[in-house]
Amino acid sequence: MLSVFIVDHLPASGEVILDGDEGHHAAKVTRVNVGEELIVTDGRGSSARVKVNEVHKEKVTCSIISTEIAQALPISFSVLQALTKGDRARETIELLTEAGVDHVIPWNAARCIGQWKEEDESRAKWQMWAREATKQSRRSWIPQISPLFSTRDAITALPQYDCTLLFDEGTEVKVSTLLKDQKYSKVLVIIGPEGGITPDEREEFVKAGAHVVGMGRPVFRSAHAGAVALAAVQTALGIW
Repeated sequence: MLSVFIVDHLPASGEVILDGDEGHHAAKVTRVNVGEELIVTDGRGSSARVKVNEVHKEKVTCSIISTEIAQALPISFSVLQALTKGDRARETIELLTEAGVDHVIPWNAARCIGQWKEEDESRAKWQMWAREATKQSRRSWIPQISPLFSTRDAITALPQYDCTLLFDEGTEVKVSTLLKDQKYSKVLVIIGPEGGITPDEREEFVKAGAHVVGMGRPVFRSAHAGAVALAAVQTALGIW
């Protein structure tokens, strides 16, 4: 399996250089060798198979062998994710990225235990985790991380989506039944905190058009629920 690296710009042919953090990681951590083949992506759908020509202390020079464009799926998936505990936040983003999310919206739900401290710093961490998980999962698209949303922000944003699914225990409505034979272009999945959403939050989302669906009998951690929900939704819509 070829290692994956991300660059800001990926030409259609010729030479590509890994420098900065990616160059350091390739040269010092992965320890790539001259003649070795790698995958390089710009995180916006373009990727290339490359051969290593030169390895320096903080830079790796490669030549492009072939390129590929990964078209975006006809359906985009966003997750409104309640803040999880600090030690779970990275796991949350990694799992969402691996499960195919396009856009993650941090949500300060009423019962959140996790905290969103400095806006720029917290968002940068989430984006970094999404970037790293993109490489691990061999994706060509890096999920985007939005600024922190309040419940009111989320309610206001709901009209942007043609399907909003609020995953919550205590309902018998199945994803497979609700989504059968449906066609959507923008889907929003809402995942509450460890203590669950409040009755008021649930009522507000339902009034705004969200569908409440269940996740079966087991109760998932908030950090894991989003990935499971995305798997269920993508299967129901024929993506998986």
